[in-house]
Amino acid sequence: MLHPHAVPIQRLYDICLSCPAHIEGWLDWGHNYGGLMDRHPTEGYPWEDVYIAGYIRRFLWDKSSPLTLATSDPLDVLEVRQALVGSQDRRENTTMTSSISSVWITTADCFQKLPQEILEQIQMLLPARGVANVRLASRSFAGLPLTQSFWASRFACHQERGYCFEARRLLYSGAHALRSRDWKTVYEETAVTSDSSNELKNRKRIWGYLKNIADLVLDQPLSSEGMARELELWPKEPVTAWRPVGGDFSVRSNGNSPYQMKCRVIYEQIISITSSIRSIGVSFRELSDKKYVSGLRFILTNKEQLRLGYILPSKEKRIELDSECFNLNGFIAAVGPRGVMALRVATGQGEISNWVGSSEGLPQTARLCTKTAIHSLKGSFDGFKMVSLAVPTDLQPLFPDDTRGEHLPLRTTGLWYPEIPPSSYHLHDDVFAGRNISLHDYRPLVHVMFGGRRGSLLKYLTRISVTVSNAAIVGIDFFYTDDSPVKHLQACPSTASGDDSVKIPFIIDGPGGERLTSLQSDGDFLRASAGYGSYRIKITSLKITTNTKPKPFIFQPSAIPALKLPAGGFPPRKSKKPEIIPGTTLTGMYFMYVSITFFLYWGLVCVRLRAYIILNMHYVYNSCY
Repeated sequence: MLHPHAVPIQRLYDICLSCPAHIEGWLDWGHNYGGLMDRHPTEGYPWEDVYIAGYIRRFLWDKSSPLTLATSDPLDVLEVRQALVGSQDRRENTTMTSSISSVWITTADCFQKLPQEILEQIQMLLPARGVANVRLASRSFAGLPLTQSFWASRFACHQERGYCFEARRLLYSGAHALRSRDWKTVYEETAVTSDSSNELKNRKRIWGYLKNIADLVLDQPLSSEGMARELELWPKEPVTAWRPVGGDFSVRSNGNSPYQMKCRVIYEQIISITSSIRSIGVSFRELSDKKYVSGLRFILTNKEQLRLGYILPSKEKRIELDSECFNLNGFIAAVGPRGVMALRVATGQGEISNWVGSSEGLPQTARLCTKTAIHSLKGSFDGFKMVSLAVPTDLQPLFPDDTRGEHLPLRTTGLWYPEIPPSSYHLHDDVFAGRNISLHDYRPLVHVMFGGRRGSLLKYLTRISVTVSNAAIVGIDFFYTDDSPVKHLQACPSTASGDDSVKIPFIIDGPGGERLTSLQSDGDFLRASAGYGSYRIKITSLKITTNTKPKPFIFQPSAIPALKLPAGGFPPRKSKKPEIIPGTTLTGMYFMYVSITFFLYWGLVCVRLRAYIILNMHYVYNSCY
């Protein structure tokens, strides 16, 4: 299908290794095959890497379902065979030309000085929509004929008829046929319409999912010295010399081999930055409509060029900075479960670049930002993208350590969503148990400001609802008055589609001045094996206090007979009570999110007119999946 290009077997193998494998052995490419497969959770945070659960059963006995189309043979397509045979020796001497005059014009057209041969080559490289747009925008292109060479270019792998791979194979057509074919006719007769056969429709559907993989296989990155193969069956123990930011390396096991690994390290590379930097380029690669950082290229003031990872000049974006040369003081990174997706650069001159790549809907962190210049970087890569980027641990982080010096500051090290908390937020992370989680774990911290900016929503808050599943608290919802700018906030989107049949309400008179003064997970914790070498904790009670109610309200699912926890030999745990600073008002919370299955550790947000204070409550959600 990629003819005339050869397929590099090692590269294809590495790409397959880079996709999570189901316990049955099939790979998760990041899509649902056009709705044929179930993916969970159906609702959740934007960055969540949903996983395939299996075929949608309702399709199996429905003859009019998409499954009928998907089971049609994509390799036996009558329209393609007929078009190839019928177009032989029908090439016309004249080609489709434009009636627009090609007379020299004085209006601005940057292409008018280029020879026609160059313009035709540009036109052949563009997709169909790009050709239409450039012919509308430029008279130079509008006057070009659409030659047989142009129509033949539509059948290249990356173009709109890439799914008609027989058209470019000598095995099917022969050299004479390729030269004498009327490519415009083939193009028109292989278009997918409502009248097309299921075989042709299925061919196009499948090719749509294969295009990214074809690009990954055929792209030839620039060589990067020192990029060493480090593939091992199981993830290696973290190296303490580096402070990393990366995807989700957690694994499940069937006893013999790991599976459902979101990220896998196949290659590692360390570079040394020996002088100031003139420019930084970031390369990207795409799979299933998601773009990932694949490599970094540094141009130094001494004219040295450093390459970290997979560098593709045609898919490279330059970091825009005002400084002509600068020292690198770190990166702000937006990271998904499968790798690094966007970056900002922080310089020693105090400048921070705009995002390169899409950071929308992704957890962000300043973990790679330091007080002094960075002279070495470590990158970890799978078969096509960057899965981790690290700086030396001996560099001081951007924000100061806690007074006791026991931990790195949570504001710096945390992977925050929807954004990194500003310095006016006081995190009180000295009582946040989640800070003990390894930096190598993918554990986003989600902050939910149920009180709104500067407490503007508190006067509208009327009800809090706690969702319970499997004898544990799995979500909290906040409800507001009808005239509120926000009607509903939810701390756990994934519970919306789960078993939320048991909800415990708590009424609060926000319009009457009632305010929350404390949220504390002050109860027993169930310690349960997660099944792959780690542990998860289910929160089993939540205590809420306000400024008007004399006694706290306790959400305790285990006190309800129908929800009582099963007997177990796990020791209870209690959280430390956060001390809310006098004169502040509780306006929000944050919690550590753990994959699809549970939340881990919870914190609170308070506001004092001009300053925000975030406090902590160790909290765990266990979702319904």
